[in-house]
Amino acid sequence: MDIVRKKKVSIIQKYRWWLTAFTIILGVVLLAPRIVNSEYELDSQRLVFGNVEHGVFEIKVRGPGVLTPKDIRWISSPVEGRAERVLVKPGAIVSKGDVLMILSNPLLQRQLEETQWELEALEAEHAAASVELETRLLDQQAAVLNAKLNYQSAAMRLKAEETLIKRGTQAVSQLDYEKTKLEVEQYKARVSIEQQRLAKVTQNVTAQTNARKARLNKMKKTLERVQEQVNNLSVKASIDSVVQDVAIESGQQVVLGSNLAKLARQDELIAEVQIPEISIGDVTVGQKAQVDTRKNKIIGTVTRVAPSVNNGTVQVDIEFDVPLPSDARPDLSIDAVIMIAEKPNALFVRRPSFAQSNKVTQVFKVTQSGIAEKTTVNFGQGSVQYIEVVEGLKAGDRIIVSEDTEFKRFNKISIN
Repeated sequence: MDIVRKKKVSIIQKYRWWLTAFTIILGVVLLAPRIVNSEYELDSQRLVFGNVEHGVFEIKVRGPGVLTPKDIRWISSPVEGRAERVLVKPGAIVSKGDVLMILSNPLLQRQLEETQWELEALEAEHAAASVELETRLLDQQAAVLNAKLNYQSAAMRLKAEETLIKRGTQAVSQLDYEKTKLEVEQYKARVSIEQQRLAKVTQNVTAQTNARKARLNKMKKTLERVQEQVNNLSVKASIDSVVQDVAIESGQQVVLGSNLAKLARQDELIAEVQIPEISIGDVTVGQKAQVDTRKNKIIGTVTRVAPSVNNGTVQVDIEFDVPLPSDARPDLSIDAVIMIAEKPNALFVRRPSFAQSNKVTQVFKVTQSGIAEKTTVNFGQGSVQYIEVVEGLKAGDRIIVSEDTEFKRFNKISIN
């Protein structure tokens, strides 16, 4: 029987992978400082340089945006109907009261006619009732007058009989005298009753007249409302403006409250600018700004800073201090520069592509011998193209401001 002998493995073969990895790591550790400290050669044509300056430093932030109307009006439909005619298109200039479109609603037209008929009938009823009430009032006034005349006649007869009785004549009997006195009292009471009845009739006439007038006024208001709805079938512009959008087409059914047209004043535009969130901290209401429309530059003032961040930017609204040029129109793309502050005695340099405001950053400073050495710089506030130098550089120093991804691992660069 053969016995299989196991092949002996040497120590080197057993740990060869570990030895290879250790050798590579040792080489990297030994060679890395040499690579970092060695000089890397670059052509000056591939680099962008900036010189440290001393003087007035204007701190600005920049952002893109669009012009948008300050006052936007959506014309909504106050009635239901069908669009018969659309008289304007986007871009049309309209004045307040101009007809934008015409709607139709046969139901409203019939309702208007029926309401007019009801009002005419109610006015006729009111006129007839007024004549009847006036007649009742006149009859009662006549009754009061008759009662007064009867009372006055009886009173005169009583006075005459009293005179005859006092003279002792036998022309008037005592019985007739007493009967006359009774009649005077009766007529006096009747006058009082008729006067009270006249007051009640007057109150009744007034109440019924007021009630009929209230119903008549209610019907008039109903007619006015229906007439207004019919008038609203002609949709009109509410301001002097430019038509931005027309939301319906001829033949389309329109429901109550639906948007029909969008209007905006051409001469009242604001700039909505998107400022990066890293730059928004210094922007406040009241700061001056310059808006570039590609053809004109317009001075304005910051009036609003949005409270929230959207996709890495914050919206800033700018209103203009001067009349807008002829090329200004809604949705026009613009660039805006906001003036943050001005430092009269500061060091500043063209902003390196990798530098951030109020951060310590390493940059390459160019020496007189043409060698760029890595230098630690404390930057302050940043502007659109420049950034403040707080510490690490002096006026006249020259640094590399272009992208340093290719050579940032080196401490020195030889510039050809």
